[in-house]
Amino acid sequence: MDERRTLRRIRTGDSGALGAVIEQYAPYVYAIARNIVEPPLQPEDVEEISADVFVQLWKNAADVQEGKLKAWLAAVTRNKAKDRLRSLHIPAPLDEEVLELSLPGPEDGVVRQELRQLAKEAVDALPEPDRSIFLRRYYLYQKTDEIAAELGMNPATVRTRLARGRDKLRAYLIERGYSCEAANL
Repeated sequence: MDERRTLRRIRTGDSGALGAVIEQYAPYVYAIARNIVEPPLQPEDVEEISADVFVQLWKNAADVQEGKLKAWLAAVTRNKAKDRLRSLHIPAPLDEEVLELSLPGPEDGVVRQELRQLAKEAVDALPEPDRSIFLRRYYLYQKTDEIAAELGMNPATVRTRLARGRDKLRAYLIERGYSCEAANL
């Protein structure tokens, strides 16, 4: 599929182009939504969230940068899944909130943003396959058994690499003057 051409066709109202995107990315969108909301929600909820993602693509195709469709779909899916959980007063799984600070006052937002940026840099600095494992677990919400199966690894190895990744993240933040307690790590 030529993403650039497909996005242009969707922007002009070509439902066939949307169908091609759905055919290619529906399993990807479904997997992200499922990993966020199951349990406690049911497969029907995952299907509804997935459908909502493609409706949003149809309505907002102009907002999607060419070459970034997969990332856009992932971000919208995560947001819609977390919104669904929030609407039901169910706490969302670990995500950006992993680095929430408990600092009162106006500097809280600035420090929080800086801390998130540092965490992103730390994750980007992880060697492969550790980086992929970390992103799959905390960005795509995959379970360790799923990650292991997809990467052809032992689940225990995946858990070990995740623990090492968290240790490296913690050390990276400490080196830059953040305490682990402030970052809830």
